[in-house]
Amino acid sequence: MLSTAHRYFLEVVRAGSIKDAAATLHVAPSAISRQVAKLEEDCGAALFERRPHGMELTRAGEMLADYARRVAMDAEHVLRDIRSLRHAELTTIRIGSNEAVARNVLPPILGAYRALHPDVAFQVHIASPGVVTQRLRDGSIDLGLAFSLNAGNGIAVRYEIVSPVRAIMVPGHPLAGRASVSLDDLRRYPIALTDSGTTVRLLFDNSAAGSDGPPFDVAYSSNSSSVIRAIVEAGHAVTLAGEITLAEPLRGGALVAVALQQAVFAERTLQVQTASHARLPEATGAFIQHLIEALSAGYPPRDS
Repeated sequence: MLSTAHRYFLEVVRAGSIKDAAATLHVAPSAISRQVAKLEEDCGAALFERRPHGMELTRAGEMLADYARRVAMDAEHVLRDIRSLRHAELTTIRIGSNEAVARNVLPPILGAYRALHPDVAFQVHIASPGVVTQRLRDGSIDLGLAFSLNAGNGIAVRYEIVSPVRAIMVPGHPLAGRASVSLDDLRRYPIALTDSGTTVRLLFDNSAAGSDGPPFDVAYSSNSSSVIRAIVEAGHAVTLAGEITLAEPLRGGALVAVALQQAVFAERTLQVQTASHARLPEATGAFIQHLIEALSAGYPPRDS
């Protein structure tokens, strides 16, 4: 329901260049250039600054992008509401989350909700927190469940719970009996971490860069938290993670969590996020309330 010019404009914003936008849209770069130039003529202002590394929005461009995103999201929600009146399709709720939360937190919550609402379907997109917030802003997902230090502009935090980062290891590890450890205590042992883009890796990299001493032995890294978990459970390394995403092996005794002494690791939260300007369908709003109630009740469930 957006005009062609606005669709092309938003794709350039997302892709960062006319060439990449053209490849995604399967149109000629010249066609996109003409539509962007027309928008600039209509607005009476430059929308982009042409840089060697790509296109950067001007202040006018940012204002138009915010408007176009709102229109696109409103149009999508209206179309979904109309289709639901005809029962032509299930009401689909699109969720963005990292792998660990999607695997360990979401399944019982989604299953319980769909048992009560069989007309609802879920799409779960796995992505880093930064990508989740970007997808919320551009309207490609409805809500995000993401670890965050700062949600950023354009994001509404509907609910959050503190989820501090701990040192995670097998019970037989030399540090497992400690009440707490410092980051420096980990220098003597192999470490397994998720790749850059996660809050854990950001906190570790920033803290490690500001400390003195021998280098850390980051022996294993992966974009899959499942791989990291398997390495740690095998006793090959220590990792950093939140207890909420490893509740099962922690409850079962396969792993233990030890507090980190640096205060920065206690500042992370798990947030339910939406785009601040989004008009969410009624079904999505109802599920968000269910999600918040489930998280506040304690998901994953803990032993008493």
